Amino acid sequence: MGRVEKGVKCSVAGCEADAVRSIAFKRVSEAGLRLRGESRRAYLCEAHYKEFKKARRSVDKVERMRWKP
Repeated sequence: MGRVEKGVKCSVAGCEADAVRSIAFKRVSEAGLRLRGESRRAYLCEAHYKEFKKARRSVDKVERMRWKP
């Protein structure tokens, strides 16, 4: 049983919603979300996870293009 299942709160500053996803802290901070504290994992609620996906879309696209032959 992981932390999300136990009911950990969202790691974004000012948000008190229950988390639904756990993502590497570095990836979330690169996406521009303001997180409280600093640890290995960042926990995101549904709304902030959607925001994270939109922010990472362009970064991931560039990374995928780098690996194409």
